[in-house]
Amino acid sequence: INTIIFVPDDILHFLPFETLITNKDKNDWLIENYKVAYAPAASSLREIIQRKKTNKQKAKKDILAFGNPYFGPRENEGENNGNDTIKVLFPNRSINLHRLKYSGSELNKISAIFAKSKQKIFQRENASEEQLKDNNLAEYKVIHFATHSVIDDNKPDNSSIILLLDEDPNEDGFLQTREIYNLKLNSDLVTLSACETALGELIRGEGIVGLNKAFFYAGTSAVLMSLWAVNDQASCQLMERFYRHLKSSESIMDALRNVKLEMIDSGVLSHPYYWAGFVVSGKADEIIFPKSTNKWLLLGVSLVLAGGIIFAAVRSLKQRH
Repeated sequence: INTIIFVPDDILHFLPFETLITNKDKNDWLIENYKVAYAPAASSLREIIQRKKTNKQKAKKDILAFGNPYFGPRENEGENNGNDTIKVLFPNRSINLHRLKYSGSELNKISAIFAKSKQKIFQRENASEEQLKDNNLAEYKVIHFATHSVIDDNKPDNSSIILLLDEDPNEDGFLQTREIYNLKLNSDLVTLSACETALGELIRGEGIVGLNKAFFYAGTSAVLMSLWAVNDQASCQLMERFYRHLKSSESIMDALRNVKLEMIDSGVLSHPYYWAGFVVSGKADEIIFPKSTNKWLLLGVSLVLAGGIIFAAVRSLKQRH
């Protein structure tokens, strides 16, 4: 056994099983000996796998990313600028949406990994909810968000990914769970590089109901999400390394595991706080970017074979004469 898929129950949803100690003498983490992934339920995982098998249309573009959105003139102070949506959705909470210092850097580093013709990256004033909904999301293999999120464990439909906050009356900048259900995805992976995106309302028999369940319903096969308020700078480094591994034809769970092992070995980011918060749920064994055989190598092999056939034919004719 080299892979373990956890289907957690009750409060175990809040535990990163990768941090279990497997050897007290060596102080080994579970992730050092096994590939680890999660699933909302065994039946849900079967449905995701079956949907993947029967889907005839493949996404042709690599990545669509939104992040580092503009939160208003006082975003550097972390004030919500009197946004009415915050007051309506979360009347009893104090929410400060400060600009994330490293989210822009995260998107720039990720963008450098992929071909320009196969990506769309939206930042600052362009990272809007309207822009998201105007794009054909089904074209992308990976959809990435690097921003704030607000989780409501009492009313999970209010849980939101925060995009551009402006005066647009059509879109409020809060991509809510109820809206995610209506998106049309065809992605292998949705990455929620924000705080506590794995959380939501804990319902007996259903597990966590929140953003991840909505994205599965919308059509993605896997969700990379966070269990706690993650460190901005560490998340930036983790995501860049994760996508480099992913682009190198590693499966989702392999890419995430290898990044975590690198962080464990780094010394600086070895504490589980930095690497254990991000977990992947769903069809995590998918290789999104398989190795493509070099067309020039194929051409060379074809020419060699053709040359061999011609040589053999000429030799055969000479022997006959």
